[in-house]
Parts: sequence; C-alpha cells; structure tokens
Amino acid sequence: MGITKRTDSLCVEFRVVDDGHTLRLAAPYEGGKVKRWKCGTLKRELAKQQEAIIKTNLMKGIIQSQRQAKVPTFREWGKRYLDLEEIKALRSYANHVETVNRRLVPFFGDRLLTDVTEDDVRTYRADRTRKDGKPAAISTINWDHAVLKELLYKAMAKKFLATNPAADVPMPDPQNERDRILSDAEWTRLYAEANAHLKPVLLTAYRLGLRFGEIVNLTWDRVDWERGLITLRAMDTKTRKPRRVPMTADLLEAFRELYKVRYLGQDRVFLRNGQPISDIRTAFSNAKERAGITDFRFHDLRHCAATALRRAGVDNTTAMTIIGHRSEKMWRRYNTIDERDLRAAASKMNTLITLAQEQQKSSVSNHAIS
Repeated sequence: MGITKRTDSLCVEFRVVDDGHTLRLAAPYEGGKVKRWKCGTLKRELAKQQEAIIKTNLMKGIIQSQRQAKVPTFREWGKRYLDLEEIKALRSYANHVETVNRRLVPFFGDRLLTDVTEDDVRTYRADRTRKDGKPAAISTINWDHAVLKELLYKAMAKKFLATNPAADVPMPDPQNERDRILSDAEWTRLYAEANAHLKPVLLTAYRLGLRFGEIVNLTWDRVDWERGLITLRAMDTKTRKPRRVPMTADLLEAFRELYKVRYLGQDRVFLRNGQPISDIRTAFSNAKERAGITDFRFHDLRHCAATALRRAGVDNTTAMTIIGHRSEKMWRRYNTIDERDLRAAASKMNTLITLAQEQQKSSVSNHAIS
C-alpha cells in the first residue's frame, strides 16, 4: 500500500474495511479491501500530503462508505450544490448559478467528482474566455475558481471527496485596485448632468459610500428621521454584518423630498416612474458623457466617500463602520491620497517650518539682547 502512479495522476492506496457506513483502516489480520484515491497531481510531495490526510480521516472513521454514498458526476453535484439552502441564501446566488451552469458544468461535464484533478483546474483557468471569445480578466477567472473551490468543499462535507483539487491551484492577484476619485468640480458637473431619478442615488453613494445593492434595495423602514441614521440589517449588506450610517444634512434633505413624492404600496426609497430602480448603467453613462468625465465607475464613489471621511478627520474605526469595511487593508485601498492631499501636507509642513524659523529667530534675538 502507499503511493502508486497512474497515467494522469498519482494515487494513494490503503486496505480498508467498509461496514456500509464508513471506511476505516484494516488491521493486518483483517485483510480488508484495497481502496484507491486519485490525488489529482503527479507531484509526490503533494500526494504524500493527501496520503496523510486520508489516513487520518480513515483512522477517525469519517470517510463515508461508497456503498452508501455514490459519487455523483460534476453535473449532478452542480445541480445539488445550487439547491443547497446556504448557497441559495447568498446575495451573489444569481452569479453562482451563471458560473456553475454556463461555465463549470459545460467544462467538467459528466466526469465523476473524484476524477477532477489539479491539472483540470489549471486547464479551465487557461481556457476561460469571455462571451466574445477573448481571454477573460484574471478577476473573472478567480471568481469562477472561487465558486469551484466552494462547490468542491461542499462535496467534501458530504464525504464525496477526501481532498479539494481546486484548493491547491493558486489564484494570482489581478492587480485591479483603483484609486480614482472625483474632484469637487467633477462631482458638481456629474450631479448637475444626472437625471432626476439618478441624483439621489449618486448623492447617497458619494456621501455615505453605500454599495449599489445597499442603495437600491433600501426601504423607508430603514431610515431613522429623528436620529438621521440609515440602519442596514445583516441581510442588507455584502459582509452580512448590520451597520448604522449617519446621514449628512444635504442627503437628509434629499430623502425628505423623496418621501414627499413616494408611491403608495412601494417601500423602496429610490424609484423611477413609481418602480424600484434596479439598473442605472445607461443613465450613469450618459451623465458622465455630458459632464465630460472619463475612467470613472459607480463603485468609485465609495473611494470618494472614504477619502472624504479621512479628510474630515473621522477616525479609522468609525469610518470603516460607515463604509462597511471589515479590514484596515480594505480601508486603505479605498482611502485615496491625491494631489489635493499632497498639497495640504506640503502646506502643513511649510507652516511648521515657518513656525520653527520664527522661534529660532526669536531665540537668537533674545540671546543677543542678554
């Protein structure tokens, strides 16, 4: 028993006893049946790691009997994965459905889950293209890869797999961080050129840094007029953590105007022609074009809000809570330092230098008098 080699993969072999429920290592006197696991790699070091994991799981008795749990094909498991309640509850569920049904299943198809290898995952990444046939962005490929990993981890939880071949394939950094923020003049032009239904959406994002989904799904029961707060529940946020966001005076006034013309039977704050807003791409693009603004995305308004909070002197912990960032790293990524900040820093330094020079002159003068 041990590690053996097949054409496309190294395999791990153990003698096991199958009681119809779980597998366990066979004692020397029991004989047992040889059970083989494909490692999904030709690297002996990785195979030995998997050998140790499988042996530990056999000793714990947590590997399910194949007589009881037939390993499904990727296509079969993809359908079952999308039917899992915890997956259906995800805010990104529609994207999971798109990725599994239109990308992963057509590639991995009817092969058994246990036949998926690291090389298969690498091939998927290398062959992934956009709808127009051009190579997909690294961030897009990484999204597919992340869904694949989660799908296979769920299969491991059901004891269909002992290891996850997608977990050992690296996902390169897409290097897609942005630091674009609007100048005061650009914001003034953009807001002036926006259609009436778009203006309050833009203002909410610009002042508070709420995500697009948090904005368009906002309901009036989340608005606290007396305290000037928006209260987001865990189910309302991407991070699944509730948070309270203070409203600025101009935004509070904008909300009051919206409330005056709200439609009966509609609980959403942001409407267009009496219907909840779900897509602003055309309106936003047209407003940018009229305002002469380029290389700017709606999500960049979060950068604007984070930067404004820092300039206003709001402490990092409070600012992160308002924006909805869980880590200092993400906060720093969204908090942009631009030429305005550099000029302000130079001005402060000049003030400090001038003060020091004046103190030095005063000291010299006093010394001469004495």
